[in-house]
Amino acid sequence: MRIVYIATSTIPSRTANSIHVMKMCQAFAQNGHEVTLIVPDWKEGIESGVEDVYEFYGVERCFSIKYCGTQPGKLNRITYGLKAVKQAKKLSPHILYSRDVVTSYFATLQYMQVIFESHAPIKDSGIFSNWIFQRLISMPTLKKIIVITQALKKYYLDNYPIPPETILVAPDGADMVPEQTIPFQFPNQGRKLQVGYVGHLYKGRGIDIICQLADICSWADFHIIGGRDTDIHYLQNNTSHLSNLYIHGFKTPRDAERYRLGCDVLIAPYQLRVSVFGKGDTTTENWMSPMKIFEYMAVGKAIVASDLPVLREVLYDEYNALLCDPEDIDTWVIAMTRLLNNTELRFKLGENAKSEFYNKYTWYVRSRNIIIN
Repeated sequence: MRIVYIATSTIPSRTANSIHVMKMCQAFAQNGHEVTLIVPDWKEGIESGVEDVYEFYGVERCFSIKYCGTQPGKLNRITYGLKAVKQAKKLSPHILYSRDVVTSYFATLQYMQVIFESHAPIKDSGIFSNWIFQRLISMPTLKKIIVITQALKKYYLDNYPIPPETILVAPDGADMVPEQTIPFQFPNQGRKLQVGYVGHLYKGRGIDIICQLADICSWADFHIIGGRDTDIHYLQNNTSHLSNLYIHGFKTPRDAERYRLGCDVLIAPYQLRVSVFGKGDTTTENWMSPMKIFEYMAVGKAIVASDLPVLREVLYDEYNALLCDPEDIDTWVIAMTRLLNNTELRFKLGENAKSEFYNKYTWYVRSRNIIIN
């Protein structure tokens, strides 16, 4: 099957959406499909110095990437959608896949079979997007809507006239870790509990929780991997008094895997409001399916995460994670202390998470389920 994925992601960049797009294209190709990714060629937010885009994202060169000339900006979103769909039509795809509602609608006007993926209520993208979406769902060539959580499916069913069978819940995913991957060796490996956070440093990701834990739990080392340069520098300047807090900066998706493997515990202290980069006041705590969680599960390490309803769709307290009150630091200290003193618990949580990941949450499984269901 020929699949054309049209994305609005900047490739290459540090954004989670660009990682998601590249991993899904690889997974579709690994499932035996002929895949072409079309992305805009704007330079805003692009990661400089990247010679090999595939290597940067740690994906196989099993799909092609085509750039579509346009400029960033809300008005140019329409121009990009029109140009990208025109470019896609020349490839005669069996499926046009996109996370952009404008592109998806334009593709249905060209009688293409469309799968639209949504990670948040469409109203969060503005009045125009909502208007377009209401037309998209009436188009006969809209084959499927993919959402990342049961909560988001319920939102769409409650607010739009969409048949339940049209919406498929497909949580985010991660890749299986290659056996030859060498864990990163931290300075106090084996002497202190090594606790890691890998991801962005946006508001609501719980970086303050990590800093408080570092201050209280002197018997553990805390490692923060990822972030934009401005956020990294701000954090470095404000945490220099914490000798057991290590800020490693941004690492490519391939290198970040080694840091996750080197940790004893991986932490995801999401707060009650979780900001989204580039989305103003929009928050995602009610709908999110963080790639971070699945990347943590893939390495088979104990996970400590916030006890949020949407995370409980994947994480089960005392089975594949320890879940803590995002507003109560004492619960996090207790969880860390338990994991310090109980290696059996660490092993059980990690193995259960890894087993569930292999069976349900790889990119390969996700892409297969999307096509066959």
